Amino acid sequence: MLKYVRSGFMRASAGVIIGLAWLGATTDALAVPSMARQTGYQCSKCHAGYPELTNFGRQFKLTGYTMSSEKWDDGSATARIPISAALQVSRTSSSDVLAGGTNGDGSATSDFPNDRKNVLQTAAIYLGGKIANNIGALVQYNYDGLEQKWGMEMFDTRYANSTDLGGKELNYGVTLNNNPTVSDIYNTTSAWGFPHTGTAAKQMPVATLIDMTLASKVAGVGFYGMWDDSIYLELANYRTAKSGAFSFLSAGQRWDDAELAGSVVDGNAPYWRLAYQKRWGPSTFEIGAYGMTANVWQDATDLSLGSNNYRDIAYDAHYHYLEGNHSASVGLNVINEQKNWSDGVQAAGMTSNASDTLKTVRVDFHYYYRLKWGGGLQYFETTGSNNELVYNMGDALMGSANSSPNSKGWLTELNYFPVENVKLALRYTTFQQFNGASVNYNGNGRNASDNNTVYLLGWVMF
Repeated sequence: MLKYVRSGFMRASAGVIIGLAWLGATTDALAVPSMARQTGYQCSKCHAGYPELTNFGRQFKLTGYTMSSEKWDDGSATARIPISAALQVSRTSSSDVLAGGTNGDGSATSDFPNDRKNVLQTAAIYLGGKIANNIGALVQYNYDGLEQKWGMEMFDTRYANSTDLGGKELNYGVTLNNNPTVSDIYNTTSAWGFPHTGTAAKQMPVATLIDMTLASKVAGVGFYGMWDDSIYLELANYRTAKSGAFSFLSAGQRWDDAELAGSVVDGNAPYWRLAYQKRWGPSTFEIGAYGMTANVWQDATDLSLGSNNYRDIAYDAHYHYLEGNHSASVGLNVINEQKNWSDGVQAAGMTSNASDTLKTVRVDFHYYYRLKWGGGLQYFETTGSNNELVYNMGDALMGSANSSPNSKGWLTELNYFPVENVKLALRYTTFQQFNGASVNYNGNGRNASDNNTVYLLGWVMF
């Protein structure tokens, strides 16, 4: 790992990181972000290493972000301001930007425009917290420094209430959001899964539809409920947000971009989530499943190719221990996808198979001491059907000479919170296999290890 962490990388980033830490240190922890002002608690009341949630944090989300302190209820002007902001500055260093992926003159391809550069990764504005009785929201509108665009990153607004059902409490609500899984109260599904923030690297395994592929591209209304603090159920339906009344949920998406042409949902896309939780002492255990079915246009600019059918079914389990100075958790997430190619795609010779499968497995462990020092370790693996016409396209970075999406590796991240609203992170991602091979996976000399990356992040919320 250390041979990739070059001294120039560290020196160039140090000033930015120190500046972010100073900014956070000069801010009253109870004044930021807006949800902390609203509840009167420190951020660690809800989060055990952002964005992992504590029991209180899950209850806060379940009740529509509306729980508040007496100060808020008494009408304090400061407490009632629902606006927060965040800055993320990062630097990504890929192991090799040349091997098997050079232009004719030997220079690096355009796949690495931000490599070894300090980048303002995100500048975000949040609307977060209680809006009115029983109504709250968590909305993020931001500047994406990697794609250099402004847009609606996250939108989740809720109505929440409670009643009695069978002698037990039922918390229920309605959510309008722009990303399947963002509404989940456990923050363990794809929208919130570790490692929480992306890097500038584009060499990443193929993803399933439910694994953030539709993020900020759809609009959905869902109904959810938690009965007896043990059984959680959510049912929702999504449609494309390319146009129509809810198009603001996809603000900033460049729909004329070729990469987005295959992210437009055709009709309805139902989503479901079921989970069981058990709490005892300092421990919480959750086990569940979630999934969605959708038809997605192969190319929204050429509807003659038809829409492909996706069926994603996922399973997750999560154990969290929080006591005194110690916070530890272990999680498992498995996503299985069945993809049926449209008749138009098959007739056009764009796929070798009538249907394909894709499976993603992630196992991760987190530990924090005093919610100040800690980090996470993750094993990830993607496997799927071989498809020469889909994967063996000759791309210098993402092509697969074996026509395979199979990838696996490890991700290690160290975190330090100098104050609770500032996060400093150092991440190392190592690939043991990429797109079907460990050595020469693209047929042009690029190895899986050439995609290893070091990532340095400074993140402040205020």
